Amino acid sequence: MGPGADGTPRRVLVVSADMGGGHHATGRALEESVERHWPGSEVRWVDTLDAMGGWVGPLFRRIYVANVQATPWMYEFFYSALWRHRWFAAASKATLAAWSGRRLATEVERFDPDLILSTYPIGSAGMSWLRRRRLLPVPVGAWVSDFAPHPFWLYRDLDATFLMHPAALPAAELAEPGIAARATVPTVERRYHPGDPQLERPELGLPADRFVVLVTCGAYAFGAVTEAVDALLAAPGAIQVVVACGRNERLRSALLARGLPGVRLLPLGWVPDTAPLVRAADLVVTNAGGATSLEALATGRPVVMFRPIAAHGAANAALMSLSGLAETCSTAAQLTALVSARAKAGGSGAESTAVKEYLDGHDPALDLPALAASTPPAPPPPTASGRIRPVRRAWPLRPPDSFFLHVQTRSITQQVGAVITAEPEPGAAPLTAEVLVDRIGAALPVLTTLRRRVVPRGGWLRPGWVVDPTIRVADHVHEVVVASEAEQAAALDRFWSEPVSLRRPPWQLLLVRRDDSDADGCRLAFKMHHSIGDGLSLIGTLDRILETPGRRALRRRGARRQRSRTVREVAFQASRVVRGMWELGTHAGAPRHPLNRELTANRRGVVTVPLPTEQVRAAARRHRVRSSEVLLGVLAEALHRAGVADGVGAPDRLRTMLPVAMASANGARTAGNQTGVVSVDLPVGPMTVTERIQRIRGDLHRRMDLGEPHAAAFVMRALGMFPAPVHAWMSQRVYSSQFFNMIASYIPGPLQQRRIAGHRLTAVYPVVALAEGVPLGIGIMRYAGVTGVCVLYDESLRGIAEPLAGALRSAFADALAEGR
Repeated sequence: MGPGADGTPRRVLVVSADMGGGHHATGRALEESVERHWPGSEVRWVDTLDAMGGWVGPLFRRIYVANVQATPWMYEFFYSALWRHRWFAAASKATLAAWSGRRLATEVERFDPDLILSTYPIGSAGMSWLRRRRLLPVPVGAWVSDFAPHPFWLYRDLDATFLMHPAALPAAELAEPGIAARATVPTVERRYHPGDPQLERPELGLPADRFVVLVTCGAYAFGAVTEAVDALLAAPGAIQVVVACGRNERLRSALLARGLPGVRLLPLGWVPDTAPLVRAADLVVTNAGGATSLEALATGRPVVMFRPIAAHGAANAALMSLSGLAETCSTAAQLTALVSARAKAGGSGAESTAVKEYLDGHDPALDLPALAASTPPAPPPPTASGRIRPVRRAWPLRPPDSFFLHVQTRSITQQVGAVITAEPEPGAAPLTAEVLVDRIGAALPVLTTLRRRVVPRGGWLRPGWVVDPTIRVADHVHEVVVASEAEQAAALDRFWSEPVSLRRPPWQLLLVRRDDSDADGCRLAFKMHHSIGDGLSLIGTLDRILETPGRRALRRRGARRQRSRTVREVAFQASRVVRGMWELGTHAGAPRHPLNRELTANRRGVVTVPLPTEQVRAAARRHRVRSSEVLLGVLAEALHRAGVADGVGAPDRLRTMLPVAMASANGARTAGNQTGVVSVDLPVGPMTVTERIQRIRGDLHRRMDLGEPHAAAFVMRALGMFPAPVHAWMSQRVYSSQFFNMIASYIPGPLQQRRIAGHRLTAVYPVVALAEGVPLGIGIMRYAGVTGVCVLYDESLRGIAEPLAGALRSAFADALAEGR
């Protein structure tokens, strides 16, 4: 499914934590809702505690369990202090918000979501900090998986906080005045629905003629569980007590040691799917009031809170009882009496009517669309004179991103993009600028990359970016109708000669089509500023606008488990960076070559060459190298044949800068430069194609093994530690013909063909950015069945552009032949 006015696929970040099972359970329910509303969406999970540090999760879980089991008075004291002393709550929340916010910023940058759903209090705190400090520009919602919210759950900077009952709204307003709180119903997975207990029991092996009481106290199964079991066993009548012990094997072993028959006491271990078990019960006994209680209520089962655990457990029980949704028993005698009465009455009590009214009082399907439609705070617009105002709270550009802002000059624009050929399918309407504007406009609300505007942050701070709510897609999409191939080439040359404006989101799309009805297909040219992203980000951005037949309904990216690196791993990484730094330092300079020259101010040209991907792979197999290596060899041969190496004193090699992907976005990346660089010497003197390929392969592998890409990435990050003016000065010194003669890039694009508005995209030719004194850049991309090669050249090289394109074709044919 492609983007449209309704059901546009999204990138959703679920911020949860492994603290019990309730936070993840709520997250899974939200993930199901995302799938229903926006098929084809990509969902990524992040564990807040893991993001804060590999040691944080185990420590926090140990503290939580110890407080509940051993020192409940301390837990109650802390919980009460949050309510009694506003300064204490504010200080505690601010500390954890700053800690988690800084760590979660990396996850937000890496995934670039357009919607964030938090199910964990400290995760919500981090999102609140990012909204205040970095103008987090996408809608953020928090789901409180407890019945009674406490101050750590509540942040007014978020767009919406969903509480589980209207009775919780006054408490939320008291703890956080001005909070955008909304009442909903239990946010649980669809499998938790009402049903007939007698239909579930045969599958579970439970007797049909007994009153079944399920004791379930969350993943840790702590609290007065054994006391609850004793009270239930003391009740007269045919009562079966089923205990879900979760991951508490000690509790299960103790209950099994009693030796009671299963029809009286059935201790269970970890149950992956508790929904049938809850439906099979006549009564659910619990003690915390979190996700377990919400699942029981959603299933229509009566809930009894027995000796609630300290702090949030007691608060949940009080609010549930006040709302008429549960009963609370503080003593074993009360629980025994209640169960005896319920068993005689057949299970349901006075709360059944209240539960039904509660569940029918709100449609939870409205929650996510309402959140997604919310508008985060807008940054200040440029002044009437066009001057861009500093925005100190803007999201800081990462050092590799701001690097490309610093190396831009009046004559050299740092912009990357692609030239795309498209052919209409049978019966398709003509592709026009209006169609493209509508298509991009539909995707724009969920595509922050195309709404980003670069802004200064003032002082010596790195520039930042904000999301511009005033963007007009029609200002960025243009159409040119031409009469010939020559006019088409001239239109593309003009497009790549003009710099993108930094006074608005820096991207442009050009549609070039022929004016005669017999013309087959058209060309699209898309470009964006290099500070927004690299070639992989470009492909990820375009992919969200295009249609992909057979797109999966939901693409889930699980949370990455963080762990502390071992000393050996740290030492290996450090040694690799040191070796790479030595290689860069001892072989940094590029040979002086007549190719390098001062560039003509914003006058560029492009030439494209399609190569069959299957033949590229065949040539790689025959030469026993990778596809990228055989194509670099072909490029070196073509440069030799085109006469680039000609001239008195011209060296027989060209130092070429080759970007290398360094980090995975755990999904298609849509923003950011996450590449290192390896330099490779292309031999352009007399030799066979095979010799060139093998020489390039050896040089490339040697530099990769020495860690040159890792060292280059380290240098890029290290430069960002300096104040912005110093960072700019140093960036300009290292990004020039002093260190490389030309630029080349190989991008492994998607294998499946994409479509837009009834047109098949048949080939994609990536366009790289040039540098000071470097007039030639080669982009190569494998897409579907075509490997597209695009030559971007300065006007001063126009005379060799067409010969170079022809040489690429003939050199590739020879490479294919020589490898046989």
